[in-house]
Amino acid sequence: IPTPSPIYSLPITNTTPSGALSPSSCFLEVRQQPKEALVTVKGKEKFRKPLDPPPMLELKVSSEIDPSQQFLQNPYLFVSVSLYKHDKDEPIEGTPFDILTGTLVSSLHRLKDVTNKDGAFFIFGDISIKVQGTYRLRFTLYELQPSYFTLADLEQHKDLERYQGAALDPPEYGTYQCLGHVLSDKFNVVLPKDFKGLEESTYLSRAFSDQGVRLRLRKEARGMMSNKR
Repeated sequence: IPTPSPIYSLPITNTTPSGALSPSSCFLEVRQQPKEALVTVKGKEKFRKPLDPPPMLELKVSSEIDPSQQFLQNPYLFVSVSLYKHDKDEPIEGTPFDILTGTLVSSLHRLKDVTNKDGAFFIFGDISIKVQGTYRLRFTLYELQPSYFTLADLEQHKDLERYQGAALDPPEYGTYQCLGHVLSDKFNVVLPKDFKGLEESTYLSRAFSDQGVRLRLRKEARGMMSNKR
């Protein structure tokens, strides 16, 4: 059973989270699987290359729970990523910043699928990995559940700024709930001599880029470009 954990410094709002999601009413589906990554060398992060192709996930919600699809515009949903062993359901030892770099959390993007149907997607277009080997990614879905305030509450908490940078625990503004997770297929993280180069961008990547998602697109695979020189 997921255990709510405190979240601090959430924005004060007078709206409620859309939908009543639970681990049994929704799930994540990996729509685009990663295949290969060039290992990122410590101290040379500015030369890193992202995992290719960029992992993309879609949130599926039971129509019985949310028939009007309010979840498509839920600002409180997000997905985080962690590195897992390729043959066991166990994380790779080390802190996230020792093994991964880039953007490791994605908020929800409401986008049109390649079939022109609205969907809720989480895009990871800027993940790089600092350890060589064969791995999988574990994506975990969370929903923020903020507290709500009256005008009297606002007056009571008007001194929130004093918590910034201080060794004090600010008042709690809500919790977050884990709604589930999914594992990617296994992929290789290789040395430069074994790296095949970034592949041509997929149709799904191009479709989402056209809708405003920031992705690095390639018209041709690197190997094809080299052959033309």
